[in-house]
Amino acid sequence: MDGQTTAEYTFKKRDQAITMSTKSSVKIDGEAVQMDPQLLFQRLTIAAKASQDLASVFKYELCSHPSALFDISLLLRQPQKPVLADAIWALHTPGHVQYVLDGGALVQRIPWTRGSTYKDICKLYSEYVTRKYGEAVVVFDGYQGTSTKDMTHRRRAGGRVGATVTMDEYMPVTMNKDEFLANNTNKQQFINMLSGHLQKKNCQTYHAPGDADLLIVQKAVESATTTNTVLIGDDTDLLILLIYHANLKSHNLFFTPEPKKSTKKPRVWNIKAVKQQLGPSVCTHILFIHAIAGCDTTSRLYGIGKGAPLKKFTTSSEFREQATVFDTQSASTAEVVSAGENALLCLYNGKPGEGLDSLRHKRFCEKVATSTSHVQPQSLPPTSAAAKYHSLRVYYQVQQWKGTVDELLPQEWGWKESDGGLSLSRLTYHQLHWNSYGSSDAPARQTAAA
Repeated sequence: MDGQTTAEYTFKKRDQAITMSTKSSVKIDGEAVQMDPQLLFQRLTIAAKASQDLASVFKYELCSHPSALFDISLLLRQPQKPVLADAIWALHTPGHVQYVLDGGALVQRIPWTRGSTYKDICKLYSEYVTRKYGEAVVVFDGYQGTSTKDMTHRRRAGGRVGATVTMDEYMPVTMNKDEFLANNTNKQQFINMLSGHLQKKNCQTYHAPGDADLLIVQKAVESATTTNTVLIGDDTDLLILLIYHANLKSHNLFFTPEPKKSTKKPRVWNIKAVKQQLGPSVCTHILFIHAIAGCDTTSRLYGIGKGAPLKKFTTSSEFREQATVFDTQSASTAEVVSAGENALLCLYNGKPGEGLDSLRHKRFCEKVATSTSHVQPQSLPPTSAAAKYHSLRVYYQVQQWKGTVDELLPQEWGWKESDGGLSLSRLTYHQLHWNSYGSSDAPARQTAAA
């Protein structure tokens, strides 16, 4: 190397110095011996104890690599990122948390074993609740009278309704759970029995006369005035009602679905943060925004997504004006019908004052001119007659969620009584067929009837 230029000299790998940080093994008598970083550290610290300046020794790693930052293969130590999320959750839900449970979702949560007694089944529920949620507040639906959700209950039952059972705690379960609970009398009996078992575990239980969504939210909002509260439920209606009823000055209020095995991390909504993000105008009319595009008691609009009313509310002053009518407690049926048709015109991108019937004809002509297949009737806007009943049901549901429905009769707002409870008021034959033909065209009317 001496006397040579850098261009003339070639570095050889065998002459390269081997440091402890670049090699995790050394050769002893020609054999590679793997170094244990922990053992090496201990031996070096023991040797350093003889030094008068032991503190200066710890300026060095005393190991083959920076073990606090790297593993033995000199790879970056893998971070545990989810732990930060858990820490943030723990930070923002300090101290005592009161849980409020949707009793309807709770009843569906636990599988039943045939041969067990109803007392054993109730014990499973009470142990599950106290183990996961402590002394929780549980709110149940009522099934002793008629409800605007009667149709939804029948649809969910799928036509399977078990026989009425006169039950007691020591009677064994002999019927399929779904068929047993599809019978309202059976379901009410079981809820009453379960409520007693939960009360023995110091849980508070409440029973709504019909649908419990409003009462569940009221109990959660009431709890949040004194402590941090978490509402456990699977129904989006609960989230919407929390956004409307929650108080920004209260303690933290959260909404989260019941955790499922298939869900790694359940979604959690901080209701106060959601209200601040949406703004006061959207929160004031969120019940109408939810109901107009379909919920358990109102029809979904074919081709109109659930997010469309929210987007339209933020962009259309005409749509916001109609929403105000639905949030007015003293609105007349005529005002609701007119506002409902105008709101649907906005959602179907019609012109103000055009009318749904006119827009329906216009869209039909457009589809016939451009479509390569026959026009599906559901792809057209509803008629004014159909929109009338939809609007009445939307108004009734909004007032029910607000807690101002006591003076309203469902029979005057798109519902009628039947043997199975409340059912939809339907269009008459003339509204379905007659107007499509002239009054003098009797053969055409007969063909339509057929």
